[in-house]
Amino acid sequence: MEKDLCLTCRVLHEKDHGKGMSRNTFFFIAMTCSFCYYVFPAYLFSTLSSVSWVCWIWPRSVTAQQIGSGFNGLGLGAFALDWSTIASFLFSPLISPFFAIMNVLAGYVLVVYLAVPLAYWGTNMYNAKNFPIFSSDLFTVQGQNYNISQIVNNKFELDLAAYNQSGQIHLSLFFALTYGFGFATIASTITHVFLFYGN
Repeated sequence: MEKDLCLTCRVLHEKDHGKGMSRNTFFFIAMTCSFCYYVFPAYLFSTLSSVSWVCWIWPRSVTAQQIGSGFNGLGLGAFALDWSTIASFLFSPLISPFFAIMNVLAGYVLVVYLAVPLAYWGTNMYNAKNFPIFSSDLFTVQGQNYNISQIVNNKFELDLAAYNQSGQIHLSLFFALTYGFGFATIASTITHVFLFYGN
């Protein structure tokens, strides 16, 4: 313990042969700043990860929360002050090619701002209004959380009699469409390779 404390004191006060601060001091300061930069948005003040002015204007409106919330909604009008949120999908927008970013943006806009609202408010596909618009949970037909432990036996296998009694499992609309588009992406990748690289 004494040795570690002495090492920390040396890191902060030891001088290199050159001018300015030592490499160890620079590393320790950079590590402390990085820790503070990530601990505030991730744990202490998570609102920085998604700031929604739509939710601020209409705090009691369910529709405004569905449209504006960056955590549980479509995120329309929301913005992030947290770099790890901005860089979460394509690692960093500074290293990804522009065409890749635009491709992801086009797919995102088509799914989140066109397909999901049309299916949710337009056609009420799969009785979507009974469930949250954006959730990875499983639901009963009434919109309650599905109790998975009721439909599995002691071997963690599906008990069909209990499943038929409990009813079908339902997904949120965004989750269901994401699954569908994910399977379509796999099929389109195989088709693309066959058409462009097959003989």
